[in-house]
Amino acid sequence: MRLDDWRDRLQEMWAPLGDQCAFAAQRADERVGFQETRRFEVGSAFKAFVAAEYARQVASGALDPDMRVTIQAEDRVDSSDMLDQLLDGATIPLQEAAEAMIAVSDNTATDLVMRAVGPDRVRALLSQLGLRGTTIPDSTLSIYKRFRDEPGWRPVACLTTMDDLVTFYTAVVRDGALGSDAATDRFLDLMQQEDLIQGATWPDGARCYRKSGLLEPPPQLAMGMGGAFVSGDGEVTAFAFALNLPFPEDAEIEDSPLEPAARTFSEGLRFAMRELAGG
Repeated sequence: MRLDDWRDRLQEMWAPLGDQCAFAAQRADERVGFQETRRFEVGSAFKAFVAAEYARQVASGALDPDMRVTIQAEDRVDSSDMLDQLLDGATIPLQEAAEAMIAVSDNTATDLVMRAVGPDRVRALLSQLGLRGTTIPDSTLSIYKRFRDEPGWRPVACLTTMDDLVTFYTAVVRDGALGSDAATDRFLDLMQQEDLIQGATWPDGARCYRKSGLLEPPPQLAMGMGGAFVSGDGEVTAFAFALNLPFPEDAEIEDSPLEPAARTFSEGLRFAMRELAGG
């Protein structure tokens, strides 16, 4: 499907969502989108940026992926399915923390990796790649602490534009912007972890490198995803999607007005991904 036809069809499917959604895609020099320059919350999708800087530093010799990092009680963050299985004081290789960060979006693992690479180094990479509308946190723990300490604060994990996400994945996956094949290969290995843990497969042998995000404490439900497909002949198609909805106190997605919107978004996302992959 041509990208402009893809855009028109997805816009039609997401029409009920109005201005609460956004998307973009790029293949070769063609880029299409809807509200692609408007900033949206995309939750844990920002962890791809951390993975990129981690891969770059490992390839340059600045970081040792086998270095063991210690899990302290004060490092614990909610939504850490892998590292919650380990006792305080346990150690794991930095590479395993990076894999958990992408595979299951483990927040404690993310903070261990961010501490090693330095959040300001991640921001410097984003600036180098031309991402002007993107913000990232210093850690996931900082988000939870502020949400706890400031009632009514609207949680922010990552504000970005779909243009920025597509620019990032095009630069890193297609253009080798991390500076070496070793860095690119390590990044791509990490970015397949989400598909591997979910058992996802794609048409025509396409490979997918992606990170999704979900942020759902009130007052907002945020869903986001960025990534890139690489076809069998090596063609790269970068993509980005986001949905931001008001999320009232005590609301549940199921059996509420949020459920139809989330379902519409998910159905459109399945169509969009399959078509971009060649299906």
